[in-house]
Amino acid sequence: MAVETFPSLQIHLDQEGRDSLFRLARWSKILGSINYGLGAFNGILSVPLLFKGHQMAALSIPSIFVSGILIYMGIQLNGASSKILMSIAKESDQDFTGALDRIQKFFFFSATLYLIGSILFILILTLGLMTNTSLPEPSDQPPTKVSI
Repeated sequence: MAVETFPSLQIHLDQEGRDSLFRLARWSKILGSINYGLGAFNGILSVPLLFKGHQMAALSIPSIFVSGILIYMGIQLNGASSKILMSIAKESDQDFTGALDRIQKFFFFSATLYLIGSILFILILTLGLMTNTSLPEPSDQPPTKVSI
């Protein structure tokens, strides 16, 4: 049995399908705006640490990089939202394919950030456990009174 190949994917959209795509476009826009906000907030907090010769300058460089990725993810989702709405209006499968490409980029960067965060968490947890430090032991002496 031979498998048929089609030059393009064609889906008939009824009212329920259009409503579903409108909801996808709306939530893509909302999540894209959240990513913009998180990236901008992270960047605003990180940039002053970089230029003042602060001790946290080494931490600000990866933080600025992550804020750039978050802003880029927001751009991808807002672009996907626009392309979904355009594909509904023009009934264009190229716009819909472009929207799916942008959503795929968002998921790729999202998974990458989750993976990097998980690796860093495990690394910090492991290094913290290897230092063999513990909380200070309580002393046997009665607590001293402090007068104010």
